[in-house]
Amino acid sequence: MSKIDKEKAQTNPASVFDKPEDIVKNRELSLREKKKALEEWELDTRLTAVAAEEGMTRPDDKAVDDNKKNPLPAIKKAQEAMGVKPSKQENSPNKT
Repeated sequence: MSKIDKEKAQTNPASVFDKPEDIVKNRELSLREKKKALEEWELDTRLTAVAAEEGMTRPDDKAVDDNKKNPLPAIKKAQEAMGVKPSKQENSPNKT
């Protein structure tokens, strides 16, 4: 098994992991690193959703691919599995 790039895993987790659950199962990252990766994935998901609502994405954009369209429920489930509180909705980027 090859080692992961820990920095990339924390700053762009969707490029390293197929699904949020993979972060929870990963043995190379510390709990703190896993929390950071899930928080980053959650933030990126919320920002992508806002951008899509504003028409700021292309139809062929990988970020709005049906398979990755809304990983937020899986992210929240992964955070709960680790005992991490997901970001509060009112403090997270979203369209109002």
